[in-house]
Amino acid sequence: MMVKLTTVQAKSAVRKYADRQKTIRQLAIEYDVTYEQMRKIMVKAGYSNGLKVR
Repeated sequence: MMVKLTTVQAKSAVRKYADRQKTIRQLAIEYDVTYEQMRKIMVKAGYSNGLKVR
């Protein structure tokens, strides 16, 4: 079953990632989604390889 994050959850995850509190893998586990789903959230937020690109 594919779990989808709410907007609030996605923003919270991006904030934790931006503050370098957690890795994408750690966030995927915390929010019970796949690594790929979490990676897509970060890319959509403008992150690539841990760096803000926009």
